[in-house]
Amino acid sequence: MRKLGLILSCLALLAVGAAGCASGGGDTYRVGYLASQTGPYAALGLASTEGAQLAVKQINDAGGINGKLVELILIDDKGTATDSALGAQKLVEVEGVLTLASATATALSHSVIPVLNENKTPGLIISGTGLIMDQLGAWTFKPSSCEFDYIPLPLKYLRDDMGATTIAAMIENSGYGEGGEHYLSPIAEDMGMEVIETQHFDPAATDMTPQLANVKSSGADSMIIWGSGPAGALAIKQAREMGIMIPIATTPAQSSLRYYESFADFYEMDPAPACLDNKPTIWPQLDDSDPDKAMCQKFEEDFQAEYGRVPGIYEAIGTSFIWFIADALERADPDLGDLENARSQLRDAYEQTENLSLIIGTYTMSPDDHYGRVVPKEVLVSFKDGEKVLVRTHYD
Repeated sequence: MRKLGLILSCLALLAVGAAGCASGGGDTYRVGYLASQTGPYAALGLASTEGAQLAVKQINDAGGINGKLVELILIDDKGTATDSALGAQKLVEVEGVLTLASATATALSHSVIPVLNENKTPGLIISGTGLIMDQLGAWTFKPSSCEFDYIPLPLKYLRDDMGATTIAAMIENSGYGEGGEHYLSPIAEDMGMEVIETQHFDPAATDMTPQLANVKSSGADSMIIWGSGPAGALAIKQAREMGIMIPIATTPAQSSLRYYESFADFYEMDPAPACLDNKPTIWPQLDDSDPDKAMCQKFEEDFQAEYGRVPGIYEAIGTSFIWFIADALERADPDLGDLENARSQLRDAYEQTENLSLIIGTYTMSPDDHYGRVVPKEVLVSFKDGEKVLVRTHYD
């Protein structure tokens, strides 16, 4: 704690001149972006970064916002809460950003909340848990998702499609995992199911056979893997190696193509795991009546043209965060000659977001609601012959 305080003090001293210069005007909107480029969550952070960079490029190629270009300032959060907090502090005090986004993992984003609120800087966080709602404060916004929005989708698959009635839960030791464990049992009970076994694992764990042995002996007829690190994907491999062939449903991280490519043979064992995901990865399989089909098609095609690969859910999160910021910037038209006032103007615009349809959800914010997700948009996918296959949508 003493070392962290010393580092933050040094950053504050360095920021006196830098932030002052940044607040003296300028012709670009400086937007900070915290995402893992290294560490246990690098596969997710790199993906979200590419999604964000694509959106910034599209905005700037079209002439910017209010006649100003967007400048994305990227900092590696290194997959730790400490580096996330330090990175946010640097973006606010040294780089003088107007706003920032923390877009890798729930536990990392939560460490950014006090930095945003103490420095009166509006920012976005990725957080999969509703347990944080009353801790967002006046300056933190969460245009992502919550467990209570998407738990029913994989449970419907396990219950209705696979005939399961009991669940063994593999829960990551993290803020995200804590929220999943909190909401899973009561929602399952409401749906006529029961969680009969719960095991925990670390995000960077390399061996989960002890936990999986308990899952196997529990007699549960289905399993949910809840986590955002690579260990969640490894659990699929190790479960199948141990002969655990019950239906598996997972949270969004496990749908990452980077994880799938590491364990493809095990992902495709019957029954293939059903993973929460986003629509662009399977847009051709959406019904023509789906209101997001055209938007998802364009994103997938644009991303393919830029990076030569299919985007996943974290790429969609990155691009959605930038378009959320862009929508508010256009409405606020903040005065860059006064950074403190400009941040306040942008914060107010975030709170006035209304029915903004993004790839990851539709959002309406207010001073009392910094989550504001009015339409969830997750889908459930599995894998066959190297391709994602649509299993269920919220409309099913």
